[in-house]
Parts: sequence; structure tokens; C-alpha cells
Amino acid sequence: MNRLKNKKILLIMPFFYHYEDAIKAHLEQAGAEVWLVDTNIHAYGFGKKLVMFYTKLLRDRLVYRYYEKALRDVPDTIDEVMIIKGTWMTDEVLHALQARFASADFRIYHWDSVATFPDQLRINRFFTKIYTFDPVDAAQYGWIYRPTFFEEEICHPSEEKRYDFLLICSMHTRRMEVLRKLKALAEKQQKTLYSYIYVPWLQYIRETLFRHNPLYEGARDALHFQPLPQAETYALYPHTRCIVDYTFPQQNGFSMRTYDAMGRRCKLLTNNPHVKDADFYDPQNIYVYDPDHFEIPADFLDTPYRVLPAEIYDRYRLDGFLQELFG
Repeated sequence: MNRLKNKKILLIMPFFYHYEDAIKAHLEQAGAEVWLVDTNIHAYGFGKKLVMFYTKLLRDRLVYRYYEKALRDVPDTIDEVMIIKGTWMTDEVLHALQARFASADFRIYHWDSVATFPDQLRINRFFTKIYTFDPVDAAQYGWIYRPTFFEEEICHPSEEKRYDFLLICSMHTRRMEVLRKLKALAEKQQKTLYSYIYVPWLQYIRETLFRHNPLYEGARDALHFQPLPQAETYALYPHTRCIVDYTFPQQNGFSMRTYDAMGRRCKLLTNNPHVKDADFYDPQNIYVYDPDHFEIPADFLDTPYRVLPAEIYDRYRLDGFLQELFG
């Protein structure tokens, strides 16, 4: 990323799991000066949250005022504007950005599928380069396909394994069905399973006391009313043989668990069939399961993780990700 030395970058993205801090730090290590703006406007007060989901007129006005304030201290001499996801980016805001940073190069990275966030199709005309994590969208719309990344600094592979399978996620009926089948399979194959499912307590009360949902009853020991802290999640990964992933059908891009597994040299169970087309796919490391007919070969965990070529890990490190986005 030599070309970023002394460059001024405006990075607009949602703040989540501290990815924004990691990206900013790596860009600064490459010699760039970075201004960071959060797109999660609804996170800044209950009033904003209400307006964001009320009327388009009020929402658009709030969005414009938010960016006016957020960009107040950003210099006009920005060289690169990089937007990740672009949620709530109105035409008015994007026109204002282009007018103010007229000499800047505008790029966007879509960290959602069009099926999930169709507004991508509206805002793309404001950018000179369009990247996406979704291979199907890339092929359909002619965008640049670039999967996401793992953070090398927090990936510490370990030979000491405590769990055969690990499933950490938020509550959803389909995930609960996967957990139920995974528990049965683990018992049958005499494997260890660590599961942690976050569920809001009001949802839990509704489903258990009023609807008597059997999925909740059968997984009570895995349910928690607070998400597992990120540091604790990362501490579990190195001691796991196989990370379990469930991707919703409308998402073709790979979840971050895919790269969490790669960076820590863990195996991966996923229902995303597109992973078979990835350059990092190895059937000894990754098994694609069918949620409706849940089966995993008994010998999948008995074979060791097969280390990939060095160039694959290099590509999927955060620096590799940024090299492609800013190259």
C-alpha cells in the first residue's frame, strides 16, 4: 500500500466489532491520515432511532444534519473517500460529499448482498470503483469481487483443542434448528460442542411462556441474555477444531466466521455453497452442510487441518483486503 503514504482518507463505515479501528490503524501504518465517520446514526440517541424508522422526510433531514456535523473537522483536501456499506446515504449527502471533496477518488465496498440492501443500486452512480463481498452480485452487476478478511494480530492458532464444534450466534429459528441437529450429531459421534446463543429476554419470555416453542426448551443451556463479549469469543476460537456457521439463504458472501476459522487454522462447517468456488476452499478443512438434511462425515474432524499456501493467507489478511480496495 505504498501509494497511500501521505494520503488523506475519509473512511465512512458502520462501527461494529472494532473493525473500524483495525482498518484505520492499518491505513495509518501505511502512511495515510484517516478521518473516520460512523454510519450507525440510530446508535446516537433514542430520538434519532425513532426518526430513522419513522418518515423518509424526517429521516433524510436527520441524515444530512448528522453528516454536516460529523464532517465538520474533516479537511477539504481529502484524496480518497471510501464508504463501506453506505447505509442511510442519501443522494443529498452524496452530492454534498462530491461537491466538497471534488478532487477525491470515491470508492464503495458493499458488505451486504443486494437482496438484503437493494439501495446499493441507487447509490452506486456516485463512485468510480465498486467492490462487493457477494460473488453473485459481482457477476450480475459487473462489480469488483473482494471477500472480507481476518485480523492477523488477534489470530493465535493453538494445538490445544478443547472443543470439537463451536457455535456462537444470535437467536434465529433456523440457527436453533441447526443447533438441535448439531447437538444430536455431537452426541452420536462422541464430540464436544460449545454453543452460545444470544436471545433478547423479552423474546425468550414470549417464545417459552406464551408460545411454548420447543426449540427454546431444547436449547435452554445454550441461551443467554447478553452477547458473548468479543474478547471471550476470540479466546475460544484457537481451542476449537471446527467453527460452525449458518448463512441466511439470501446472503451469498461469506460470513466473518469463515475468515475467523482460516486465520486460526480451524475447520469450518457452513451452509453457504458458494464457498466451494473460493480459492481457499479445501474439502479437508471446510464442509458444506444442508440445514434440512444435516449430516457431517464422521471422519471430517479426524483428519487434521490442512495448511493453505502462504499467498492465500496473505490475500485474506486485513492488509491484503486494504491493498485491493485502495490499490
